[in-house]
Amino acid sequence: MGRVPANHGPHSSAELTGIKWRCYSFRGGGEYGPVISAPAHDDPVLRSFMRCVRANLLCVWRRKVKPDAKELWIFWWGEQPDLAHVIHHELEGKQQ
Repeated sequence: MGRVPANHGPHSSAELTGIKWRCYSFRGGGEYGPVISAPAHDDPVLRSFMRCVRANLLCVWRRKVKPDAKELWIFWWGEQPDLAHVIHHELEGKQQ
């Protein structure tokens, strides 16, 4: 049986320099998003999240403090992927 080098095991650290990300949030109804909670297929953040997953983009969404407010975070390494086809038109992004 082969031996796993000490720095390449399942708990080894990884180099994180070079990882880039962008955070998207709803821009249409004020700072916190739609007033009424929409089904996932109608929610701009969740809809964009589902598109990112289908496009094999590393992403997460999270709720903000206010009800129904969400953010979508997209991560990549190297060149920024073309996000035009996955981001809903009601979301605006902030480069981090």
